[in-house]
Amino acid sequence: MKKINLILCLIFLSWSSAFANVKPASIFTDHMVLQQQSNVPIWGWAKPSSTVRITTSWNKKLYTASADATGKFKIKVSTPKAGGPFEISLNDGELLVLKDILIGEVWFCGGQSNMEMPMKGFKNQPILGSNESILKSKN
Repeated sequence: MKKINLILCLIFLSWSSAFANVKPASIFTDHMVLQQQSNVPIWGWAKPSSTVRITTSWNKKLYTASADATGKFKIKVSTPKAGGPFEISLNDGELLVLKDILIGEVWFCGGQSNMEMPMKGFKNQPILGSNESILKSKN
C-alpha cells in the first residue's frame, strides 16, 4: 500500500511540473506599484528554453526574453509617468495577467521611533537646520 501511494505521489508531482506556466518572482503581483519613468526589471521562471513575452497595457509594447535551461528569465520594461491602473501580461505559451498595477514613486523608509515624525515636525518643535539642509540638497 505504501508503494502505491509513493508511486502515485511521484506521478502527480512530475505531471504537475510538466504543465507549470510562467511564474514571476513573488514581488510581482496584482496591486503592485512600479517606479515611474524607469527601466524596471521583471524576472521569474517559465518553461525551460522557452520564449517569454511580456506586454504592458500602458504602451502596448511587446518585450521578449529567452528562459534559460532552468527556466529563469529577466526582462526590463520601460514605465511611463505616474498613472494607472494598468496590466502586465506574461506569456510562455501559458498566459498570466497581473492586474491593477500603479506607476508612481516608490519609497522605502526605515528607522525606529523617528519614523513617526511628520515631515513638518511636531507642533512647537521646529526641526533645527532644516531650511539649510533643503537649500544644500542637490534635488
